[in-house]
Amino acid sequence: MLGVGIGYRPELREQQLKHGDRIDWFELIADRYVRSVPESMERALPLLERHPLIPHALETSVGTDAPLDEAYCQEVAELVRAVRAPFSSDHLCMTRAGDVELGQLTPLPFTEAAIRRCAANARRVQEILGVPFLLENITYAFAIPSPLGEAEFITRVLTEADCGLLLDLANVFINSQNHRYDPYAFLDALPLERVVQVHLAGGERRGGQWIDSHSQRVDSHPEVWKLLEYVAERSQVRAVLIERDQNFPEEFQEMLEDIDRAKEILHRAHRAAPRPPHRSTLPAWPERPSTPLPTDAHVFQTALARLLVEDGLRKRFFAAPPAVGEELGLGPEQVEALLAVGAGHLNTFAHDLSSKRLSLITKAAPASCRWLQLHKLWHDVSHRFTEEHAPRHSPEFVNRTVRDGFWFLQLLSRVLEERPELRFPLEDILRFERVQLELCSTVAPVETALEFRRAFESRAAPGVEELAAARPLSGPHVRVERFGCDVVELVRRLNAGEATEEVPLKPSLVLFSKAPGFRNVRHLAINERTSALLALCDGSRTTAEIAARLSPGAAGEASAQEVRSCAEVVRRLMELNALTLAVPAN
Repeated sequence: MLGVGIGYRPELREQQLKHGDRIDWFELIADRYVRSVPESMERALPLLERHPLIPHALETSVGTDAPLDEAYCQEVAELVRAVRAPFSSDHLCMTRAGDVELGQLTPLPFTEAAIRRCAANARRVQEILGVPFLLENITYAFAIPSPLGEAEFITRVLTEADCGLLLDLANVFINSQNHRYDPYAFLDALPLERVVQVHLAGGERRGGQWIDSHSQRVDSHPEVWKLLEYVAERSQVRAVLIERDQNFPEEFQEMLEDIDRAKEILHRAHRAAPRPPHRSTLPAWPERPSTPLPTDAHVFQTALARLLVEDGLRKRFFAAPPAVGEELGLGPEQVEALLAVGAGHLNTFAHDLSSKRLSLITKAAPASCRWLQLHKLWHDVSHRFTEEHAPRHSPEFVNRTVRDGFWFLQLLSRVLEERPELRFPLEDILRFERVQLELCSTVAPVETALEFRRAFESRAAPGVEELAAARPLSGPHVRVERFGCDVVELVRRLNAGEATEEVPLKPSLVLFSKAPGFRNVRHLAINERTSALLALCDGSRTTAEIAARLSPGAAGEASAQEVRSCAEVVRRLMELNALTLAVPAN
């Protein structure tokens, strides 16, 4: 019985730790701790001293008509073991199809074939995890024509997979409003005895529709509290999560009040006489044809994914459905199913996909994006990016955000070739951010950074004599770049939203060093002498020999003061994870 928790978010870390006594547990978005760098989960482990940690994955994609990504599941399982989680979860949907990585929870047709596929995948995931696996109900902006209802579909998958339910009550409310059904009747049709965890969140209304934005208090739709009371009286809810992923409140008290209200509801429900779940035994489902429908086919999933991420293709399809359907390998019934979904619904979902993708790019390359926004170029460049770069799987990148960051900066380089008047200072800004992406996303710098840290931590602080006799060694996780302006100050001001007109135009040298931790690349403005010193740190020379090479005096000689000065620079660079000692002094 975990109680009430919230999602661990770096933006809220200080407040979350300060008020940890009022938070029962934390949810970890698993994808931020897998497929990034090996040590990234280390940042979350200290939380275990006071709070249980529960992983919540996003990319299992149990509904995809393709082999399960077992390597991904193994990495989630590693996280589960590392945080000693009693269970883990993901969503009843698909997030990829063909080679398209949608990056969004995409609805499935409610069919017999989809039930079998999802149940088989969920069973396998549960085997890999070694702990109970929960599936979460999602919101859906569009519904694919189906012979079954959503509640029956969810129930069938859960019972055939023998897994638990992560019941998102905000999603139940939003779907009931957007698709016009009774949320309480929907809950009565679910196997509430399988509920392990509940999600609560606040959404927004846009264009007459509710959006699951996780950007408001739960009170933005108070009916969700009543739904929690209803479920808590009929199910042994073990954990409740207050979801908040954006528009974080200035006063953390706002989130604490939501936590306290959820605790009060659970406490009342646990003290009252329990009401039996609506369904105490498995229902007798009527026999239905088991032949896959046209919407179950792999080609249909792939075509749907492409229509959602390729604006031009989607426009052509609705202008000439039979011709473009044939181009996509679709039959008449599959074309009719897509037409039944409707251009409006697909356009809305596609817009949300694009917006989410661009928001992640602003995190991967914040200064470049900010500069484009200030110079009224963001709209054109971002539109061109989504037109030219469909989110297709690229195994050379560790995750979608890094991939899109690289692709976006490559596009900016092409823009500069077309418009050379923009080169200064945008060229420096994008090169600054590209170096950071390169160092945080490739295997060699990550492994080297870990080795350097371990070497530094395992050695007592060296004295001047030891440093002078040792051979400093740099690694591939370290870069020195030359820029045409004070780019460190320029990037700082851009990211802080400050004016950039007074940034010094003098050339600068910047040292980049990959530090252990996801996307943690340190940068430091250095002088020419430090740059020359780093270039000599290949493990073949002692610090004293390097000092001699840098000495302005007689060749091959360095004064004791020059050696001490060089040793202190080496010590500082070791502290920055830029150097280690290849051969310790005797």
